[in-house]
Amino acid sequence: MWSAGISWDVLGYEVSCVHDDGRVLRPAGFAANEVPLLAAYLKKMCGDRVIAVVDSTNGLLDGPLRNAGIRVFRADPWDLPQRPVAGSVPAHALALRGRERAGGLVETDTENGTLKGRFDELDRGVESSAGREAELTRRGYCLTRGDAAAPRVALTFDDGPSEPYTGQVLDVLRDYGVAGTFFCVGLHASTAPGTLARIREEGHAVGNHTWSHPFLPDLTHDEMLFQLDATNKSIAEVTGEAPTLIRPPYGSRTPETLRWTADHDMTTVLWDRDSWDWAVPGPETIVENALDGISNGSIVLMHDGGGDRSQTIAALPVIIESLLTDGFQLVTVDRLRGSLLQS
Repeated sequence: MWSAGISWDVLGYEVSCVHDDGRVLRPAGFAANEVPLLAAYLKKMCGDRVIAVVDSTNGLLDGPLRNAGIRVFRADPWDLPQRPVAGSVPAHALALRGRERAGGLVETDTENGTLKGRFDELDRGVESSAGREAELTRRGYCLTRGDAAAPRVALTFDDGPSEPYTGQVLDVLRDYGVAGTFFCVGLHASTAPGTLARIREEGHAVGNHTWSHPFLPDLTHDEMLFQLDATNKSIAEVTGEAPTLIRPPYGSRTPETLRWTADHDMTTVLWDRDSWDWAVPGPETIVENALDGISNGSIVLMHDGGGDRSQTIAALPVIIESLLTDGFQLVTVDRLRGSLLQS
């Protein structure tokens, strides 16, 4: 059986394939917008039984590869060699880890995503960050919701730009004349300048969602700054300005990552309504999750990338119509934050 290690860097992805019998394929490179080609390459060169292995700094591939029928496993830092600052563990090392198939590899799935098996750690990080979060909220460097006195709601979309879904989200927002906030992944933004430009041209806000969608508690200080700076640079090359808002992948955080972000003069944006659309539960459930308990100042989490988002597209008009009917104004996170700072 073949094991395929997939690494990332500033250019995109590298794939290294190792067989149980010792055969090795020459490494192959793919741009971030060539994931369908990457999946097709794996099936052609390695067959349907190939397994893919990524590390915890790569949260972008598990959904698309599983949709292509490829099993995806995550290897964690304590089982791997040291990473470079601007990239993941090398692809060949990940492939060898997959060939060993020893304890420690975690198979991802739709219900849990790339973070499977580490939700307790996520929760501990969130709990330990409560004090720092409160401090930064008072200073304007952390936001979970806006002013409760004004009937405004922010719809936010993570993991793009990713076609066709980002374009379809933009079509819906345009049709209803409402604004959204797009937290973009640097790897995706670097290969979708046209879509990124359209987001800004149509009056929406753009935020930073890191370069490769890592689990932030696994990062060093220098790795964290790379994730912020590389993404800001990629976005600014198209929009003319770097984002000041950062959405941490999975909502993962520690007191240290929150401080590093604030020291970088960036505001961490969380949410109070989670649509759970990433788990593809069906359009009706997405609508229910997004609207249940929504109130003045709510920030709604949705996704325009990271997998098949057709259910999100189907749910979005229903969500918007319900909010407008209930008298809410749909605004960008920037506006929510500005109103809160002025209150």
